[in-house]
Order: sequence, then C-alpha cells, then structure tokens
Amino acid sequence: MKLPRPLCVYTPILMRLTLTSLLWIGLFMHITFAENRKVLPLLEPLVTKSGTNQEVSYTPNRQKKIEYGPGSDKPWELHADQLVSSPVTTKRLASVLDQPFQHNAFTDEAAATSQKLLSNVANLRWRTRNLMPKSYMVENIPAADRTIRGTVKGETGTSLPGVTVLVKNTSRGTTTDVDGTYSLAIPDEATTLVFSFVGYLSQEINVGERAIVNVQLAPDQKSLSEVVVVGYGTQRRASVTSAVASLNAQDINNQITKNPLEAMAGQLAGVAIQQSTGKPGSNPVVRVRGTGSLTAGNTPLYVVDGMPLQNSDDFSLINPADIETIDVLKDAASAAIYGSRGGNGVVLVTTRKGKAGQSRIDFSYYTGIQQVSKKMKLMNRDEHIDLIKEGVLNNWLSVGGDPSVPNGQRRFNGQLANFNYPASYDNPNSLPDTDWQNLIFRSAPISNYQLSAQGGTDKTRYYVSGNYFSQAGIIKATDYERYSFRLNLDANPTSYLRLGMSFSPSYAKENRRPTDGHWNVGDAGIIQAALVMPPTIQPYYPGGLYGQILGNNEYATATSYVASVISPLNVLENPNYKDIEERARLLGVGYAELTPVKGLVIRTNLGLDFRNYWNNYYRPSTANDIGTGVLTPGQPNPNINNIVSRHSEFRNLNYAWDNTATYHRQINDVHDLTVLAGYSVQRNSDESTGTMGPPGRFDNDLVTYVTAASLINGSGGKEEWSLLSYLGRINYGYKERYLLTAAVRRDGSSRFAANHKWAVFPSVSVGWRVSEEPFLKNIHLLSDLKLRASYGVTGNFNIGNYRSVALLGKDNYNFGLNDGTLATGYAPSNAANPNLTWETNRQTDVGLDIGVFNNRFSLSADYYYRITDGLLYNRPVPGSSGFTTVYGNIGTIENKGFELAINSVNTTGALRWTTNFNFSLNRNKVIQLGDKNEPIRTVSQNTVTQVTQVGRPFADFYGYPIDGIFRNQADVDANPAQKFNSATRPGDTKFVDTNGDGKITPDDRTILGNPQADFLYGMTNRITYRGFSLDVQFQGVQGGKIVLLTSRFIGNNNLSLNNLQEPTINRWRSETNPGEGVQPRISSTNYPSSGLNESLLARYLQDGTYLRLRNVTLAYNLPSAFAKKAHLAGARVFASGQNLFTLSKYIGYNPEVSQNGEDVTTPGIDYGVYPLARTITVGLTLSL
Repeated sequence: MKLPRPLCVYTPILMRLTLTSLLWIGLFMHITFAENRKVLPLLEPLVTKSGTNQEVSYTPNRQKKIEYGPGSDKPWELHADQLVSSPVTTKRLASVLDQPFQHNAFTDEAAATSQKLLSNVANLRWRTRNLMPKSYMVENIPAADRTIRGTVKGETGTSLPGVTVLVKNTSRGTTTDVDGTYSLAIPDEATTLVFSFVGYLSQEINVGERAIVNVQLAPDQKSLSEVVVVGYGTQRRASVTSAVASLNAQDINNQITKNPLEAMAGQLAGVAIQQSTGKPGSNPVVRVRGTGSLTAGNTPLYVVDGMPLQNSDDFSLINPADIETIDVLKDAASAAIYGSRGGNGVVLVTTRKGKAGQSRIDFSYYTGIQQVSKKMKLMNRDEHIDLIKEGVLNNWLSVGGDPSVPNGQRRFNGQLANFNYPASYDNPNSLPDTDWQNLIFRSAPISNYQLSAQGGTDKTRYYVSGNYFSQAGIIKATDYERYSFRLNLDANPTSYLRLGMSFSPSYAKENRRPTDGHWNVGDAGIIQAALVMPPTIQPYYPGGLYGQILGNNEYATATSYVASVISPLNVLENPNYKDIEERARLLGVGYAELTPVKGLVIRTNLGLDFRNYWNNYYRPSTANDIGTGVLTPGQPNPNINNIVSRHSEFRNLNYAWDNTATYHRQINDVHDLTVLAGYSVQRNSDESTGTMGPPGRFDNDLVTYVTAASLINGSGGKEEWSLLSYLGRINYGYKERYLLTAAVRRDGSSRFAANHKWAVFPSVSVGWRVSEEPFLKNIHLLSDLKLRASYGVTGNFNIGNYRSVALLGKDNYNFGLNDGTLATGYAPSNAANPNLTWETNRQTDVGLDIGVFNNRFSLSADYYYRITDGLLYNRPVPGSSGFTTVYGNIGTIENKGFELAINSVNTTGALRWTTNFNFSLNRNKVIQLGDKNEPIRTVSQNTVTQVTQVGRPFADFYGYPIDGIFRNQADVDANPAQKFNSATRPGDTKFVDTNGDGKITPDDRTILGNPQADFLYGMTNRITYRGFSLDVQFQGVQGGKIVLLTSRFIGNNNLSLNNLQEPTINRWRSETNPGEGVQPRISSTNYPSSGLNESLLARYLQDGTYLRLRNVTLAYNLPSAFAKKAHLAGARVFASGQNLFTLSKYIGYNPEVSQNGEDVTTPGIDYGVYPLARTITVGLTLSL
C-alpha cells in the first residue's frame, strides 16, 4: 500500500489558513491606499475661465449635491498668494493647475533659476480648507517641501548610523547613514524633527528657518522609560515591580546561533541555558530559577506574539533574526497572569514590526566552518598494544600458566580467548594507528541567508522576511536545514481601531544518524563505537569494505576482544541508510484592538500553531546490525535480514483565543491606574501514527520504504486537552513613586480530575522608587533607586493527558473453558486518581534596582524563595489493587536563590566600552516525598545510582567512596577495613568505611556529589570605536558533578576495547611501579580487580566547573562614501567565533553534557553525547 504524503490530509486546512492570510493582506493594502481615492475627485471636475491677473475658481456640476465647508459663502474657490494668467476652456482642474507651469510661463531668467521658482510656486497657499465639499475634505494638502540636512552624533562625538529622523506627528522620515548623516525633505510648515535611537534619549528639535540641523544624542543607559513586555501587555521599566529579564535584538543577533534559546546563555540572571548536546537542530535545556518538578516538566511557558506554545520542541524553527525582544518573567508575581502554566517561568518572544517612515531592505549573509571543540584523549596504537599484552599475560599467569609458552599457544581448559593477543601485535609497525574520532568528525560548513523589508506609514506598517539556514553536523552525514518566512502587518484604519497579524510558515529537514548512546544497541551509538574501537584496526579495505572486530577472525576468536564491536563508519558513509526527519510549522496570530473611549482598549487575539512531523527510516542490507556484520573482510556480502524500515507522523494543532479589556487613566500626574480584565480559551490536539517493516520481511533494497515489507506493523494515537481561563490585573502608581501590581487568574484544565479542574492563582507586588522622594532629589549621583517585593502563586499542569483516569489496554481473558483458550479484550492499564491536581508554586521575591552617574552604572539584585507543593510522581499502592503505583501528588520542593545583574558604561568618547555581568545562585532541596519520605532511586546502565531524598537536592550521585588504591601488600595488611572483599590484592581499589563497622558493605554507600552547579555567571563586553565594534561574551559554571559513564568501557583497563589515555597509562603495574595511585591494576581471569565496577562512579565523577569564551564578534560599518557608491544605505562586514575555547578539567567532550536532557532524576550523565562545535564565520549585511 502507498501511504499518503503527510501534509496532504491537511491541505484544506493550509488552504484556508493561506486564504485567510491573503484576505488580511488585501485588507491592509486597502487601508494603505484608501487615502489617495479621497483626493482624486478634486482634480476631475471641468473648469471654464479666462482672465489675466485674476483668481481661478470653478463651479462644480450642479446636478451633484455638494456640502461646503463651514464659513464658505462662495462655491468652490481656490485663492493663490499670487495672481496668475491662465485662459481656461473646459478643462479638468488638474490641467488648470498644471498650466501656469508649462510652456512659456517662465522667462529665460526664471528658467535659469528654476530651482528657486519651482520652490516658490510649489509654496502657493491654496485656501481650500474651509471651502472644500465636506465629502472631499482632507486633513492637509501638502505644501512645498524643503530639504533639511545634518549629522547625528553620540555624547562622545562619534557619528551614529541608523538614527530615526521623523517629522513630528507625521510618518515622514528617514534614517542616518553609516556616517551619521541624513537628508530629509519636509513640508514647509513643519517645525519639529524627532531624533530617536536605541540606547539614546529621543530629542525633539525646532527647525525654524535652518537648512542644516546637527544633533548630539545623550545615552539612555537602561532607560527607565524603556518598555518591557509582560503578560497581556507592556509596562515601563520604571514601573515594573516584579522580576523580569530582557534581551533585545542586538543581544540576539550578535551571536551565530541556530536557536534563539541559545542566545540567552550567559546573558540573563536567573535563567540557566544548558547546551547539553551539539546535535544540529537540538534545543538547549532551559531552567528559570531552578528545578521545581520531578515529572511534570521544568521547561518554561513560551509565548510568541501572544500565542502560548505547547512546548519548546520546535523553537528552533523560529528565525532568530525575526526576534525583536525576549522577556523572561521569573517570579510568580509576573508569571501568575499565566496561572497553571507559569510555574516554571514564562518566556515572552516579540517579533519585529515595521515602523512608520523607516522603509528599509536588509540582506544579511554569513558562512563559516565548524569543528569539534574538543576530542577525548585515547590510547594510541603502541599504548594499546602494551595494555593488551600485559593484560593477557596476567590472565595466563593467574591460571598457573607457564610464562614461556608463546602467544597463540596459551590454552586453558581448551580455551584460547583471554590468554592470547593478535599475532600482528608482535610487529606493531605493520599496523595502522587509527584515530577513529578523526574518522567520524569533520569540518562542517554553516551558512545563513536573510532578506527582510520593513517600513510603512502612520496607517500601515509591515515587516516581511525570508530566511534559509544550513548547518552540516560535525559528525558525518548529519545536517540540518531550515526555511522560514514571516509577514507581520499592523494597521490603524481609524484613530480608534488597530488591526494586526503575524504569519510565519517554516520548514526544517534533519538528516540523522544513531550518534548517541550505547555502542552495542540498535544501529550502535557512533560516538561510543569510535571510542571503544582499537586503534590497531584498519578502517578501510579494498572493495568498499570496513574494518571492525565483528567478522575479524584475528580479533574475535583467540583474543580478549568483544566480538560484537562494529565500525562506526558503515552507517555514517552508507548512501542507502536513511533517517530523515522533516518538520513543518505554521504559526499565525491575528488581533483587533478597539479604543471606544479614551483610555479604554478592547483587544481580541486569535493564535494558531499547526505542526507536522514525519520521519522516514531505512536500514539497508549493506548496513551493520548488532551481531550481524556486513561489508567486512570476514563478511563481505550484504544481508537482507538487516533491512528495517519505519515511517512515523505527528500532527499538532494548537489554538488560543484571548480577549482583554484594558483601562488606563492618569490623574494630574499623580495617580496612574491601569486595569486589565479578560478571558482565554486554548485547545490542543495531538495525533500520531507509525508503521514498521520488521527485519526478515524484505526481499531486497529496491524500495527503500516501509511499504516494501511483506508484513507491516502499525500503531497510532490521539490526545486532546483544553484550558479555560479568567484573568485580571491592576497596576497603580502614585507620583511614579509608590507602585502596586495585583493579578489573579482562574484556570480550568481538562487534564486533572473532575473535582480538581479549577484553581485560582493570585499575586501581588509593590515597589518604592526611593529616588523620587524629595529628600533624594538633590543627590545627583543617584539616578534611580527602587525597592521591590512580590508574592505569587503559579501552577504546573504539564503532566500529560488522561493521568487522572483509568485507561484501557489490551489484555487476555480466560473464561474457564479448561481448554487453554484465551479471549482478547481490554482491561484497565493504570489506576485512576480522582484527586489528581496540579503542582502549585508559591514564590516570594525581594529586589533592588539602583542606578548611579546618570545610569552609567546600574545594578539589579533579587532574592527569591519558592515552594512547590503537590509534587507529581508515581506513588506506591498495595498490590491487592492490581497495580503497583498510582500517579499522584506526593511531595514538596524548595528552591531559593540570589541573582545579580550589573550594567556599566566603562568609557565614553571615541572609544565606548560597556560591560554586562550577571550572577545566579540557586539551592534546591526536597522537603517531602510521599507519606513515608521514601527516597527515589534511579540506576543508569546498571552502573550509576542517583537518589532523590528529603533534605537534599535532586539526583545526588550515590555510591562507594574511595581512597586511592592499595600500593603494596603492606598497605593491604595495614587497612583491612578498606578491602572490598577477601580477594583484595595490591593494585586494587581502597574503599572508605563510612559507617566504621570495620568492613565494606552496601551500607557504606553515601552521597558522592550532585550535578547541580554552585552558581552560574556570564559577562559580555561591547566595545565600539568609530565604525568598529567588538563583542566578547564569557559564560561560566562553578561546581556541579558529571559522570563519564562511557568510562565503564574505556576507563576500566578493559582488555576487550580501547581505553582512555589518562588515567589508564598511569595504572598500577606492580608494587615497584604503582603509577599515580588512582587507576587500579588490570584484572585477571582468576584474580579480578576487586571492587572495580563498584568504584567506577567515584573514579569518573568529575568537576563540571568551566569557563567558556562563548562568542566573539568583530564588525565594521563601511564608510558612507563606499555605501553611496554602491547605492546602499549602509554596509557592515563581520567575523564571529563561537565556543572558541573552554577551560575545564572534565575529560569528556562537553562539561554542559546531560544525556537525558530534561529528566531531573538522571542529570549529569555523559554516555556518548554529540559534542559541541567550535564555529568560525564571516558575513556581511547590506541595507537599502
């Protein structure tokens, strides 16, 4: 059977969405051009008149009823400041007005000074305002233009490019070029120009009769008038009483990033961005003020242009260049307006909008190269051979073997394996010294193309962009491509009505390979396979064959090597292997805003997010399967039983409808009141399908799709949830000095039990702007001083669907017929919980904002205390119920911490240098776990145990503490309580008897460390000098533990695989050569190293501290002379580097690593995870 194209089913939906967008566009075009049609009829009537030095007048068609403007006692009459001669015989008014300026109307002398005359003639004052028919009345018929020129500079005298220059109360304007100069034609009656630029205070300049107007703008360091986005509205930063952190477009675009979330790393206090994998298209792990849940999710709520997203899964589909600001609501007072979804913080993304009078086209391009930022240090050929020879000889001696028996002839109980090594090891120079990491990694290109246009009038503004992003992965055959488009329109058809829309389709395609995880599972984890493969293996053989242990008789039969190790290159370089995931998204938002009376704004906002994924997987007969090698010297032929194919699809439809009314009133510059009330409806639907052609069901590789299988297995599912909310907020300010904000939201969710579907989430915050007090007005040193305090309640409803009800699953029944017959039916697959409800966060925040020296130095500090009640987890129930666990609310968690953000302007003048620094400290502790406070234990790969228990943070590493190794027999005899067992010998691990009972037992296990960092910090320095700019960003983490779990293969002196160079090369070899006292001896067959596996966690639990040079960008704005010659408004070239170096003691690839991503019970584990890339790019930006 042939499956339909995944999007075909949704073609009608997409067509309706597209048609809706076109209708919106048509409406905006109508609004844009409607004004011209009001004026055209004025020029159409016929005029008959002749005369010399007389006024020109006309009488409209009497058959048409015309109402004249007030004060008129004549029919249509146009007066000029000067009299003109113009014989007229039944001509249109347009022609009459043109006639005086044609043919011989000017003398030769006048022609010689035509520029001046044309200006004077164009400056005629037609007295029409009170004489026009009301039906044709227009606000203004433009008078003559005159040109104003000038230069705009900063406080240091440096020219400022990109400054907006507008005629006040109009849409007429321009922007300064790269030299800070501008030229603007303005109406003769215009008197005021407005100059504005990001980071500077706006200025209004009275032009007068001047033709040249030069301006010097004053800096606006974190201006108190800056507007920040909060839930369902905006606020002046000076009036904000809660904890909100912000990034602007410059902060985002100064970095080369595939995902906007990565741009937040190291830039926002209280927001932890963990880039745990470097896989193309992946999302970082985002935490706002710590971890507050075990299973209900810890990701913040993401809201794009007012549309709440279901999750962050496809955030990488949003083009970073389209983002204007990112605002993070960190405390409960700011997030409570989002109620049950605000428990983990809220990330508000506002995309770019067009601005009146700033029509501009920008093209940006960059390209570069990526390389793995670090490789692990493994044994080379000679070191590996030395280890293997030593190990197999120890094995032979441990069974009483004669050391004089040559290699290849050592046999014990008829067994050769473990006592011999490959014969070729006696001639090492004949063997390759293969670096398998070099073979899987590559230098990978990255590029980005961005074209955008923006502008508009006071009636309509637009922003439109198209983007193509391409990133090849640093591991072969992996890559990611993204196509995105955005159209943002805003219009004011009347003074009381605003309309707008945001329409953004996007598409991404990712080529994937099984890079992460275990080397001996599935198609084999490629990274681990490269780490465990011996360097003595030849990677390639003639005829397209690959070298590996599987199928290699020299390695797999008479030696100690694991016979199932397969080459990582087979899957990477196989042209028929396919694992392609495609993602399409349509994100759209439309709004209408009505202002029926002054101060009252009624707004409706409708958002739609449609996502569709589909994945096609095909493993051909020429690709390895675990245990079945192909294309090797020992097994050169394909194997059709290796063929497997899968096809899966996922569709998500999410829509939200928000309706709010906002009333704002200011009384005598004393009282400032804003009241918001509204309701919201959101509904989400997920549907998934999957088909699979299992092994052994394909005849050949001719059809690389699941439909070629003779048997196809299928699965599918559909889930829905909905949310209904009522919300309100009051903001009050007294003399901009005393501030109060109170909010409440009531949510009803379909996800929870019938008796617990509704909850109320209130919040209150206060602020005192001490700097506005009269007793501080004369302290000029102090620019701003504000104290803040807040308390709020938020929730977390991310528990999945239908968790409160008993779901049915397939089961077999025996009806007692005594013939063994089973009947297929359904039975409950889980226990119902009629009391299930959401997790509730109660958070208190106390903050301080201070600015001195005209805000050249500003500081913001916060202390917070957050309690999460109703922790969701599987709690045990009696087996008599038919189940072992039930999902319920079991516990309480505490998070408390301190945040600091400092901004400074270090130097001014030609050289301007600013620094932004942030610091975040969070402490997490479990307060309660169920009725009996029983710990939660998780075990990874039967090796690493992590425990979550009362009084401790999440996921402590739990195991045996160690104290080096026994160096000699005397050391063993002197410390019997530290022996793991009676077989302990010199060179074995020395354990710590934690309970002092004189022996090592499981009771000696204890907490070895925790993956959570002690604190985070980041610093960005920005330096500008003339046309140059330099951005340097550092990101750091202090503390936190990571375990290199791959060490269970490459860190245990393993004779079957390759090993780490350090510490294996410094292992214990003998009492006279004990090494560094860290790495135990090589195990032998009869005398294995006691406690080797039990000591692994302690030996490879490492410090996660690091300092990373995250970004360096050097840019240069080309001189205006060059830009003008190229007919450009501006040109910028830049070079950028990401992850240039990382200072860390961690021996793995990436100290940020966490194989399990969002899982809070098993963080800090490195088990073959895709490394980060070091990226160098160059690019340019052109503006028209």
